[in-house]
Amino acid sequence: MKPTLLDCTLRDGGNQNDWQFTATDVHTIVSTLDAARVDVIEVGYRGGSGSKSSATAGPSAHCTPEYLAALPAVSHAELAVMVVPTVCPVTAMDDLPDSPVSLVRIAAYPWNIDGVPEYVRAVRALGLKVGVNLMAVSYTTLEQLAEVAAVVAGEAPDVFYIADSFGALTPDDVRRRIELLAERLPTPLGIHAHNNLGLAAANAVAGLDAGVSWLDASLCAMARGAGNLATEQAAAFLTAWPKYDTHADLPLVCEAAEYVAEQVLPRPMTVRRAEIAAGINDHHFYFQDRIEKISARHGLDPWEVGRRIGAARPRKVLDETVEDVCRELAGQTEHTNGGDA
Repeated sequence: MKPTLLDCTLRDGGNQNDWQFTATDVHTIVSTLDAARVDVIEVGYRGGSGSKSSATAGPSAHCTPEYLAALPAVSHAELAVMVVPTVCPVTAMDDLPDSPVSLVRIAAYPWNIDGVPEYVRAVRALGLKVGVNLMAVSYTTLEQLAEVAAVVAGEAPDVFYIADSFGALTPDDVRRRIELLAERLPTPLGIHAHNNLGLAAANAVAGLDAGVSWLDASLCAMARGAGNLATEQAAAFLTAWPKYDTHADLPLVCEAAEYVAEQVLPRPMTVRRAEIAAGINDHHFYFQDRIEKISARHGLDPWEVGRRIGAARPRKVLDETVEDVCRELAGQTEHTNGGDA
């Protein structure tokens, strides 16, 4: 089995440095990964990220025609961009056929998946390949995931990904979801794993064993929070494990990772309390700082506050959400203490 390896450093890695990749960074990452025969290089978002708006975001947060035209020529890899329909109108993709991009990935949450077919058809009409990334897949039951599959099945995208956006899934969770999708979708499947619980590689392997043929990864795991499956680690286990095969030149992939570690990352990727808490409680990492500050102000346990936020499945990261949970929890605590008096 020869999985398709997609590197998303320039897209997802921007959550670490506000997409402030220099022209040299972009050229080095793309050229080295292409020389390493990585299959797909995702060079950023078209039209902005849906989860982190920033007035100072760098070029790969928008992938303007000028940015795409300046990309180095590639001889092996395909180039891709990601589109989030809630921030990028469908007409904003019209110039992409004149760019070096050949794959557009449409990213959506389970609650706005109904808008995806329009985008899939629009990308197809432009003569480009199209993928669908289902974000926050940990928020779906198997029944809900089947409903998502029913919406997408008729469009038959070139690849359908599950994204463990909050790093909450275990290998068993991945296996069940991929097996369900393999029965319902006539399309290759992929997985985008986050490492909050230290399971990014294990979840990728579980996905491969269950039917995945596309893997997302980023150099040095560069991404939001605990980061993704590291591209260099993915290339390593695909190279070392006889049941898999890969085009990737491992020494060159490691060379690209060393460049990112030394020249790009503002700080080393770590998995500490904040990252683990977001994963175990199954909520967006951008909640965690709010949880720590607001729960401290209320004198509450941030782990319990985080658990309740994850259980509520909030659709947006808002201070108000944390305040509401804290007020509810504080009220319950007062009631319990009063009853014991």
